[in-house]
Formats: sequence, structure tokens, C-alpha cells
Amino acid sequence: MVRWGSLRRGLLGALVVLVALVPLGSGAQAAKTVSNAAKTLDLSLPGPFNGCTFLDPGATPSNNAVADLLLPSAFQTNGAGNLVGEGGPIASAELTSLTPETIRYTVAPKQHWSNGNPFNGNDLIGWWLRARALRSVQSDGYRDIKTLTISNGGLTVTAVFSTPYADWNLLFRDVEELGTQSGCTMADLLARPTLGPYTLVSATPGRIVLHRTPQWPVNTNRFGRIVITDTGAFPSASGAHFVNFSLIVTRSIVQSVSSHPTVLSHIGASSNIEVISFAAARPFTKRIAVRRALSWAINRQSLINQLWGQVTFSPSVAASAIYSQGQSNYPGQTGTGPISQGATTTTVPSTATNGLADCRACALAELAANGFLRTAHGWHTIGGAPLVLTLAVGPSNLDETIAASLVGQWASIGVKVARVNVRSEIAAAVATATNGEDMAVFSRPTDTAASYAARSWSGQGFADTFPSSWRSVAATAYFSQGSSNFNPVTASSTWLSMDQLVQNGFWVRPLFTSPSLVEWSNSLVGLLGSFSVPGLVDQVPGWTTESLPGKG
Repeated sequence: MVRWGSLRRGLLGALVVLVALVPLGSGAQAAKTVSNAAKTLDLSLPGPFNGCTFLDPGATPSNNAVADLLLPSAFQTNGAGNLVGEGGPIASAELTSLTPETIRYTVAPKQHWSNGNPFNGNDLIGWWLRARALRSVQSDGYRDIKTLTISNGGLTVTAVFSTPYADWNLLFRDVEELGTQSGCTMADLLARPTLGPYTLVSATPGRIVLHRTPQWPVNTNRFGRIVITDTGAFPSASGAHFVNFSLIVTRSIVQSVSSHPTVLSHIGASSNIEVISFAAARPFTKRIAVRRALSWAINRQSLINQLWGQVTFSPSVAASAIYSQGQSNYPGQTGTGPISQGATTTTVPSTATNGLADCRACALAELAANGFLRTAHGWHTIGGAPLVLTLAVGPSNLDETIAASLVGQWASIGVKVARVNVRSEIAAAVATATNGEDMAVFSRPTDTAASYAARSWSGQGFADTFPSSWRSVAATAYFSQGSSNFNPVTASSTWLSMDQLVQNGFWVRPLFTSPSLVEWSNSLVGLLGSFSVPGLVDQVPGWTTESLPGKG
């Protein structure tokens, strides 16, 4: 019997290279653990918050992270971004066969929702039926389940897959009670029953309050109360226990942290890749020469230096469109660290032919060699059509700053680009996927499985996949191979081959992995760095405080 997906990881577990994470909590002095039941943890996450369930298209990473504290899951995310067994109401998840793929879920006995109704296999059946019907990336995997049957008085649920789905541990996360209605208002959230280490007390778009669930069997020494906000501010009360996770990292913010002696901090990678996507059917961007020239013309190192300085904790030039810099299979430099970047640093032009390097001279030569003429008014075709393009811009301040730099860099080689602001990151991706705009700049999220980001270029283009208008037989084949391969080493090789195919076609230009900033009070013990919001919040039940010698 193999529990918690260890069969998949055990096939070639010794060959898998994982990112090493160092515990970030203080502990220079000997300390003793004290009870946290009467203590409050102030937790700040990117907001605003909404009431979406995990399966709703409007769910955000922060929403899903909070739901991890309120609802049963088969697997959750650890600090390294890997999925591990939760061990609560869904007591175990076992991969019992590969031919056909069969998963057995065991429900712990005598589990009840906060409204008193029993939790059993019927809730998993209802979740599956709802998920498989969605026009969403969240339906991936659920649609591959051929049958889901209940036995053992509702405590055993067996899933048999029609086709192999290697990332089966993504399924049955934040399961809602059977019959729960979808919806994204805070009233919807408050009306839903919970079953987790915490219960919901109050919720607004800017503030959520949770209380400890006394009967939760795991991590019993938990904070009694959690106040979650999106302010990012330090608590005013001295001695408060707090954690702040932010995707806004600037030199001024880093400097302000250093002025608080009781605040510890860590700058690392996030799960977001800042990218440029190109439309496949627009008059100019359907031509690979134009996509190449626009990609090569961007000095990504200069852009990074502009945003974070020349000597700082900063991201590297992106090496992948599927993996973020903090993930274990990222093909470039792993993680972020203090690196020295010269102000004139540029990528070596001789490698530009593989599609991955930056080369301004190559960009100019590419346009000239492919039927474009340059005049004092910019580039135009031999027929006289001016090379003028549009750029959809995501809503964040980072998107806006990057867009301004990109437009300036393109203008310096004579290419005119008009900016179009859109309401969300997904809307920016959809703008090029539907060929409404020539290009888009936005933050593309990654997940614990490469299939999530790779889905953008394979299969049906659901809106929440951050879709692309480009598809190919080769990309689809890579996606199918990677999704069905239980060997993590060869699956990673397949995903990286797909990654190269997408980048060498210039359908996306990854710029860099956005950095993240974690700040916390030095009284906390057990906090680990994480490249995602769920990976950080899922640690909350295991955090504790310490009493230093002489402080009681």
C-alpha cells in the first residue's frame, strides 16, 4: 500500500533534485514552546479577498490559501511547492494501480461539517461531478476519472481513470459540502460550512477572521485566532505575532524593513512569471520575424536593473515560460540571492539564434531581412503598411512599469506600440488569445505541477488557463506525454522540451520571475520560505511561538 503519492515520487526519487529551503524562524537562543490557543496571528496576504470556491474561475491564490485552513483536502502545498498529504478528514489518498490508474481515498470516521452534517464519500462524489463539468483548467484530471465509487459505509472512495493523469494529487482540494452553491460574494463564503483547522468568524474583501477548531486532530498547538488582511502593514502593538506575504518588492520597501529590529524578512522568488504573449492571427505578430524582433529588442537585464537596482536580491533573466525561478525543475539559476549586476550587462548576442537571448542588433537585422523598411517615421512593409502594434497591459503597478519600459525600448528601434489597459491579468492573456490585441504583458502564475502553466498552449483554451491562440501538434503531444508520465524525471524532460518549443516559436517571451517578500515577527518558530501564497499559509497550523530565556 502506497500512501500520499509516494509511488509516483518513489519511482526515481533519488534522482529528483529539489530546492533546499532553510528554516527562516529565529532561534539563536535556547527557547521553549508555549501554548498558542489564546494568541492571535496577524496575517497579511495579497488582496482583495472574495468568496469564490476553489473551483470558481474568480478564485485567487489568497482565496485558495485561506480555503486550505477551512476545508478538507487530499493534498496541500509545503514550503518547497510540493504536494503533501493533509491527514485530516481525507485520511489518506493511495495510488493502488497504474493499469488502469486507480486512486483510493479514505475518509476519517465521525467527521462533521460545521453545520453538523456528516462528511463522507458523497461530498467527494459531488465535488467530482461539479468539477468535471466546468469550462475551466480546474476540471483537468477530474474529466479523466471514468468512475468514482463509494464503499465501506461511505468512508472509501475509489477513482478509476480512463486515461493516465500523473498529477492526480492536484485533485480534491478544498472540497465543499455536497450541495454547496458556487459564488464569489463574501456572503457566499460566510454561508458555507467548514471542516478544517479553523472556522470562519467574519469576512470582508479586506479582512477575514478565523478561530481555531478545537477538535482538529493535527497540529493541536495552533494559534487561537487569525486575522487576515490585505494591508501589508506591521501591527501597531508591540509583541504582536504577524506574517506579511507580498508580491510588491521595491528598494524603498526593503529599506523600510531594515528599520524594524524585531522584524525578520526574506526576499525570494514567487510563483508568477512576468511575460509578453503574442497573438497568432494578427497581421504582424503572426509572422515569426516580427515576434523574434520584438523579443530580441528587449534588454531584460536592463529592465531588471531598472526595477530592483544593480546589486540586490533580484530575479534573473527568465529561462522558462512554464517554471518559475523558485521551482525545482527551473532550467536556469535556482532561487534568488544577492548577485552583482553591472549597469551595462547584456546577454551574449551570439546565442540569440536559439530564441532565448536578447540582442538589439539581431532585432534590427531581422526586420530588415524580412521585408521591412525603416524611415524617419518608423518601420513599414514594402507595400507601405506601417509597423504599428498594440499592447494589452495587466492591472498591476509592475505590469504598468514594465509596459512603459517595453514601449520605450521598442520605440528606440523604430517600432511604435500603443498601450491598452485591461482589468485583469487573465484579460490581458485573453486579449492575445482571441487576437484582439497584438501583444500583452501580464503576470502568468505557475503551480506545483508544470501542466498548469503548459495548459496555455494545449487543449481547449479555457479563460483561466491564461490561454494562447497558438496550438501545434508537437505542443499537444508534449503536453499529453508530460501529463500521463508518472516518472518525474522524464516528465520534467518532456515539459522542458515543450517549454523550448513555445519559446523558440516566440509565442511568449518570459521576462523574469517576480520576487516575493515575506516579513514576520521574530517570535515565530517554524516559518519556511515559500514561492506561493498557499505554500506559506498551509504552514500556519504548524507555526508556534517561543519563550526566550528571561521572558517567561
